[in-house]
Order: sequence, then structure tokens, then C-alpha cells
Amino acid sequence: MSASPSDTSTTESRLRRRLRVPLIALGVLILVGAGSVAAMPDAEPKGTLLGASGSVSGGIARINGVIPLEVDGWLPEKPPAVLRASAREGTHRVRIILELTALDARGLDYSLDDFAIDGLGSDESRLLWSDPKSATVAQGAVVTVTQVFEIPNKAIELTLRANDGRFVLGTSHHTG
Repeated sequence: MSASPSDTSTTESRLRRRLRVPLIALGVLILVGAGSVAAMPDAEPKGTLLGASGSVSGGIARINGVIPLEVDGWLPEKPPAVLRASAREGTHRVRIILELTALDARGLDYSLDDFAIDGLGSDESRLLWSDPKSATVAQGAVVTVTQVFEIPNKAIELTLRANDGRFVLGTSHHTG
């Protein structure tokens, strides 16, 4: 028995319908994906990578180290009581070595109040100690600052906010 022309066109119609449904679904997924990307707010830049120089008011800054105090046991020569006490439960302490270079003709003003750590799960971060607490750096001069912060153990994507700049702290500070 041979197929009539109408049987062939019916088979082709069914095949076209079967192919059309996945193509329509694929098109809808592409449109939804494109709409999601367009609807997302502009992502805030993560910040300057650890060890790289980034802009701050009056010059540039670079983080030369993020060291957990639990690893090296470092304390300043005359540690204040807050550093002699244990870290709060669920937190650990990090020492940040920050290098500031004044580029502006007026110099660079450093104040520990201009610095904070933020990130996911880090609403409890607090600056415990800084040396120096403040400084005015003349154009072309460099100052190295040591800061000690207490941060939550589970905090991620941490950045050091420094007036105009943001500096990524990396993950090496996680001790356990």
C-alpha cells in the first residue's frame, strides 16, 4: 500500500508541531533570561584586589596583608585590654597591613574612623585597634597602618571600605 499525498502532509504537520513546541519554549526561556539580566541593578564593583593599589581620598592605598591573629599571635608592643581579651564567640580577629601613599598636593588625611569592613554576614565587624589612629601624609610620602578588626567567622565577600575606596580582603583570613 502506498501513502497518499494527504498522509505525507499530515505526517509533516505533526512533525512541525512537535518541533515548534520546544522552539517556542526555548524562545520564552531566552526572553525571560534577557529580562532578568536587564532588570538587575548595576552591580557594585567588588573592589580593588588584595595587593593591588586603589584610589582613596588624597592618594592610593594597598593592602599588603590580612593576617588572622589566631595564626601568628601578633599583638602590638603595648596591647590595649580589648586585644588581650579573647575574640567574641563566632568571630575571629584579623590584622590588616595597609599602605597609604599621598598623591594629592594637599596630602592625604588618614583617620581610623574612615575605615570599616563589610560584606555578606559581616554586620558585626568592628575595628578594635589602629596604629596610627590618624595621620596627615604629605604629598609623595607613604605611611603604613596596622588595623585590627573582629569579624564573623562565616562572613564572606569582605571588603575594607576606605572613604572613597573598596578593597577585597580575600579568604586567607578564614582560620577554620
